[in-house]
Amino acid sequence: MVMLSFAADHDGCAFMGFMKQLQCAPWDFVDNFALGVELNLGNYSNNRDYGRYAFDTLELGYPGSGGASVNHSVIAAIETKDFYLGYIGLSPYPINFTTVDIPPPSLLSQLKTEEQIPSLSYGYSAGAQYRLKQTLGTLTLGGYDESRFTPNDVSFTFAEDISRDLVLVIQSIEYSDAENSTKQLLLSESVLTFIDSTVPHIWLPREACDAFESAFGLTYDNATHLYFIDADSHDLLEERNPSVSFILAEGMEGGETVNITFPYASFDLTVSSPIVARPTRYFPIRRADNATQHTLGRAFLQEAYLTVDYERKNFSVSQAAFVEGATSKLMPILSPDAVSANATSSGQGSSALPTPVMAGIIVGIVAFCLLVIGATVTFFWKRRRARMRLAAQQAQETSKEEQYQKPELDSTSTIPPGELNAEFGDGKYRPPEVEGSPGPRGDVAEAEGQHGGTEMEGTKGGVEMAGSGGVAEMDGSKGRAEMNGSGGVAEMQGNNGAVQELEAAHVYELPAGGVTAKVPRSDSALERIRISRLAGFRKKQETNGGVERGD
Repeated sequence: MVMLSFAADHDGCAFMGFMKQLQCAPWDFVDNFALGVELNLGNYSNNRDYGRYAFDTLELGYPGSGGASVNHSVIAAIETKDFYLGYIGLSPYPINFTTVDIPPPSLLSQLKTEEQIPSLSYGYSAGAQYRLKQTLGTLTLGGYDESRFTPNDVSFTFAEDISRDLVLVIQSIEYSDAENSTKQLLLSESVLTFIDSTVPHIWLPREACDAFESAFGLTYDNATHLYFIDADSHDLLEERNPSVSFILAEGMEGGETVNITFPYASFDLTVSSPIVARPTRYFPIRRADNATQHTLGRAFLQEAYLTVDYERKNFSVSQAAFVEGATSKLMPILSPDAVSANATSSGQGSSALPTPVMAGIIVGIVAFCLLVIGATVTFFWKRRRARMRLAAQQAQETSKEEQYQKPELDSTSTIPPGELNAEFGDGKYRPPEVEGSPGPRGDVAEAEGQHGGTEMEGTKGGVEMAGSGGVAEMDGSKGRAEMNGSGGVAEMQGNNGAVQELEAAHVYELPAGGVTAKVPRSDSALERIRISRLAGFRKKQETNGGVERGD
C-alpha cells in the first residue's frame, strides 16, 4: 500500500507531492478505512486517522525517469496532522478490505509478479544530511546497493508477528568520546526491538533514556515528549565528538554481534513547527512505556543499512558507508523459486553463480591445469635428463674399460710376450686369444707361428699340433695319435709305434719369429697306406681331452 498525505483543492480533488498527481476522475475508489499504523506508540497515532483508499496507476520516481510502473495499485490519501510525509508500504502481504472479496496484492508482490523485480526483497538506508554533501536516502527493490554499506556475516530471522517481523536484540548501547578515554554503558540489559522506517525516532527503555540524558546533558520536555539540548551542551559535544554504539544480535546473550556506531552529528537534529514554535535542537530518542514500543526508526537508519528478504524470512543490518564519489552497485536478490528452477534446468543442485564469480572459477581452473601440466613436463624432462646422464656415464666407463682390456690384437701391431698371431692352413690371418691354464706354465703350452708355424697345446701330457702347408696336426693320448693336415695329408689313427706323440715337456711357448716345431715323419709303407685310407676324413673335427681340432 502507498499512503500519501495531501491537501484538498477547491474541487475537492486530491494531489500528491513527490510521486504523481492524483486526479479525481481516474481513481477507482474503494472506501474510507482507518490507517491502523503505529498504534502501539501511544500518542504517536490513533484510530481517528483515516484514509481514502482507491486503485490507481503508480509510478516510482520522477515523471519520465523510467521508473517502475504498476497498474491498479492500492493507494490511500490521508488528511491528518499526525503524518506529514507519505510512505510506501514494503510488506509483501495483501491488503484486507472488508468490502472486497479478493484481497488485492501489495506493491512489492505486483512488481515481482510482473517481473520488474527478481524477488520480494529490498535494501534501504535513510541517508544522512550531515555526511559528505548531504547524502540522500536509498531504496532498492528486489535487491540492495552494495556501495552503501560495509557487509558482515550476521543474519537475523523474522519474528512470528507479521506486523512486527523485523525484530532483533539490542544487547547493549555504549558511549565513548573521541579519544576513548571515557566509556559508559547506556543500556546494560538486552531488549527486543522492532525496526520500523515509518517512525522517525529511536524508542528505548526509560533507563536507557535517562543514561542518554546524563551523558549528553539533555533536558526532557513533557509537552512534546522530546529531549532538547541547549547551545552550551551542543558546543561542548561538538568539541568532544562522542560516539554511540549499538551492539545488535540474534539472541539475548552471546552469539555473533553487529556493531553500528553513530557520531554525535547523527543525534544533532532540529524540530520545528507545528511541534514547537521555533526550531530547536533535540535528540531523536523517545521513552518506551513497554516492550512493544521498543523501536529503531529512521534516526537509527541514518548510519545503518537494512536488507530484507521476505521469501527467505531473514534480514541483515550493516554499518552504512559514505564514500566520496562512489557509484551505485546494485545487486539482485534472486527468488528461491528462480534459483531452484535454474538448478533443475541446468541439472545442478545449487543456484547459478554470477558471471564474475564463474569467470573467476574458470580462470582458477585453467591456471591450476597449466600448473599441473608444467609440473608434469618438468618432472619427465628432469627424469629423462637423469637417464641420459646415467647412460653417458656408463658409456664413458665402458670406454675406459675397453682402453685397458683389449683381448684381441691385430697381427700388424706390436705383440706382447705370450700373445701370438697365427696363420691357419686356409691362408687367412685370425687374431688369436691366448690364455694359460691355472696349472704350471710348463704343463700347458701353446705355440703359434706365422709362416708355416705349428700350434701346439698339451693337456695332461697330450700335444696338439696343427700346421699349414703340409704340416699335420697331431693329437694323441696314451699311444693314440690323430693327424689332420691340409693339402693331401690324411688324418691317421694307429696303435703301433709308427706315430709318435711328443711329450708336453719337449714343447715350449716360443716367440712368433719364424720358429717351427718339427715332428719326425715315418717313411714306412704301412704309414703311407694308413694315410691314404684316411684321406677322406680331412674335414672331420674331433674333440679329445677338451681340445677342439680343425683344419
